[in-house]
Amino acid sequence: MGVSLVLILVLLYQVNLSEMGDALANANYLYLAPSIALYFVAVYFRAVRWRYLLSPLGNLQIGRLYPVVVIGYMANNLLPARLGELVRAYYLARREPIRASSALGTLAVERVYDGMTLLAWAVVAGPVLLFLGEFDSTGGTARTTWIILAVLTVSLFVAALAFLTALAAIPRFMKFFDRILGLVPARFRPKVSELAYTFVDGLSILSSPRKHLALFFLSMPVWVFEGSMYFLISYAFGIDNHFGSVWTLVLVVMLVTATSNLATSLPSSIGGIGPFEVVAQQTLIALGIGGSLAAAYAGFLHLVALWLPVNLAGLALLWKHNLSLRGLTRATSQETVPGDTLAAEVGGISPGQSPGIDQEGRP
Repeated sequence: MGVSLVLILVLLYQVNLSEMGDALANANYLYLAPSIALYFVAVYFRAVRWRYLLSPLGNLQIGRLYPVVVIGYMANNLLPARLGELVRAYYLARREPIRASSALGTLAVERVYDGMTLLAWAVVAGPVLLFLGEFDSTGGTARTTWIILAVLTVSLFVAALAFLTALAAIPRFMKFFDRILGLVPARFRPKVSELAYTFVDGLSILSSPRKHLALFFLSMPVWVFEGSMYFLISYAFGIDNHFGSVWTLVLVVMLVTATSNLATSLPSSIGGIGPFEVVAQQTLIALGIGGSLAAAYAGFLHLVALWLPVNLAGLALLWKHNLSLRGLTRATSQETVPGDTLAAEVGGISPGQSPGIDQEGRP
C-alpha cells in the first residue's frame, strides 16, 4: 500500500491537475464498453493457455477454468504481494483433482511467458519507434535509464525461464535441487519436499522446445486482445492525434502495454497500482505525449478499464458460488500436511472421499 501511495503521489506531483481533469472530462467514454469486452476475451485466452499448462495433470474444461482465472485476477488486485496466485491455485484444487502446489507451478510458467511475450513486443516496437524518430524528445540520461532497465528485465525473465525449464527437463538439476532441500531443517523437510516436488510436477509442460513454442503462441492472443483494449482507450483520450499513422499508434500501444505490465511483474504493490501508472505515463512522455494527458490515460486505463471490471466479476462469481475472498484467503494460508492428506485437504475433500468430485458434487 505504501508503494502504491508513494508512486501515485509522485505521478500527481508531475502533472497539472487542471489539465488532467480536462483530459478526463473530454474523453470519449463510448470506447469503454468494447474495451472491457476485449479484456474478458483476453481472459478467455488465458483460460485456454492455462488448460494447456495443466494438460499433463488432467484434462480440464475451459468453462471450468474461466471463473477460476477471473477470481484469481480479482484476488491479485485486492491482496498484496500477488497472493491472488495462491488463491487461484487453491481454488482450482477445490474444484478439480489437481494439487494446489502443482497448479502454482503452472502459474509460475504463465507469468514467465507473459513476461517473455511482452519483452518480444518491446523488442519489436521500441527500435522501430526509435528509427521513426518518435523518441527524439527523450534526453540522453532517460534513454540510458531505459536501456539499463530493459537489460535487467530481460535478464530476470530469461533466468526465470531457464530455471523452471531446468527443473522440468534436466534430471541432474533435480539432484542439485535435492541438495538445496537438504538445507531445510529435518522437522519441515518432508512437507517442504512434498510441496516442492508437486510444484515441479506443474512445470512438466516445459519438457520440450515444441511445447515452449506452443506456449509462446498461446500467449500471443492474450496480449493481442488486451493490447487492443489499450488501443481503443487511446482513441478515447485522443492520443491517436499525436501520431502520424495508425501503425505508429499500434507500435506505441505495444510498447506501453509491454512496459506498464512488466513494471507490475514484481509484487511491489497491490494490484499494480502505482508502478503501472507511472511507467505507462513515462513511456508516453518519452514518445512526446504531455504528462497530464499521459497520466489521465494511464490512470483511467488501469483503474477503470482493467482493475474495476474484473474485480466486480470476480466478486460476483464468489457470491454465486457462496464463497468469500476472506474465506479463500484464510483457507489458502492454513497449514497443510504432507502425503495423501495434503492432496485431500488442498483439494477440498476429506481423506477417503473420491478426489474426482468437488464440494458441489461435480466431477
